[in-house]
Amino acid sequence: MSRRISQSALVVGSIGILINITDAIATGRLEPHDVFPALVALGAGGELLKERRPRAAKTLHAVASVLVAVAGSVAGARAWASLSRGTTYDWLDLGLGVLVVLYLAVGVAQLLAHLSRRASRSRIKAHTPSE
Repeated sequence: MSRRISQSALVVGSIGILINITDAIATGRLEPHDVFPALVALGAGGELLKERRPRAAKTLHAVASVLVAVAGSVAGARAWASLSRGTTYDWLDLGLGVLVVLYLAVGVAQLLAHLSRRASRSRIKAHTPSE
């Protein structure tokens, strides 16, 4: 992503955060989808820091991943509970819950693949005679 796009996304995400904070104060409610401007800002910040501060960038991306998982799980659980009770539900929240389940499944699969590759490399190193 180009630097200018990342900077623009950071500004837009920050404005969205301020709007959602104001809305949450006015209504007294914080909805799960209110975290998405924060995700945009965290992602853009991570992209901007990637070259100069890679550890900080990884931390921002990790925080964004946790926010996605928590917000999507809450939204999806609420929608699923409403669907199972037969009351009205938000299709967007239900879709978000499904996407988070897929996101978590891909993350777990990547982790398992990484651990499997790591274990096979250490087995190969253990059987290789040292010189």
